[in-house]
Amino acid sequence: MKKLISLTISSGLILNLTACGTILHPERKGQTDGRLDTSVVLLDALGLLFFFVPGVVAFAVDFSNGTIYLPGGFTSQLSEEELQSVIKEGKVDEQKLKAMVSQKTALQIPESQLYSQPLADSSQVALMMKPYNKPLLAMQ
Repeated sequence: MKKLISLTISSGLILNLTACGTILHPERKGQTDGRLDTSVVLLDALGLLFFFVPGVVAFAVDFSNGTIYLPGGFTSQLSEEELQSVIKEGKVDEQKLKAMVSQKTALQIPESQLYSQPLADSSQVALMMKPYNKPLLAMQ
């Protein structure tokens, strides 16, 4: 009987701990959908390549726990009316823009003057927003 109990507990722990997403990202447990995290998928696939059964178990556990999915972010876009309310005589009203960004993101914007520059393409926005990703993700 003692051997059966220890075997059951051991197999339960092995099933829960073989999943890479569960080990690497336990905070993601409970997610139901989203984009797949390629690093977790690759690690699970590596287990599948070398050891078929643990690889299948790793995928099953990561999908059932939801740890294989990337955490959801959020984006916001100004409506046409909001955009027009921020623009005055062809120029951006900094105070209104600060108020609108603070309202939509719950971030306090410093009173210093805003710096704006024209962007060549949308890929520059991602580079400029990189330092702000952590506070935005923490607000979820």
